[in-house]
Amino acid sequence: MLTPHRFTNFNYCLVYVSSLVIECLISRGNSSLSELYKFCKTSSAEINEQDITLAVSFLYLLNKAEYNIEKDIVKLV
Repeated sequence: MLTPHRFTNFNYCLVYVSSLVIECLISRGNSSLSELYKFCKTSSAEINEQDITLAVSFLYLLNKAEYNIEKDIVKLV
C-alpha cells in the first residue's frame, strides 16, 4: 500500500493526503470530514472524499487521530 515505485504520484499518495489532514487539524483544530475535504481540495484537485476517509483511517490506525461518528468530528490525539 505504501510501497513507492517510479510511477507513484507523490501529490496524491496516502502519506501526502494524511499530511494535509494533519496540517488542517493543527491550523483549524477539530474539523469535520467535509471541512477536511475542502481544505485538502485547495492543495490538489485530484483528492476526493474517499482519500480523506482513508487518510483519517490511516491516522487512526497510527493512534494520531480520533473520529467521533455521532458528531462527525476528527481531532488529533
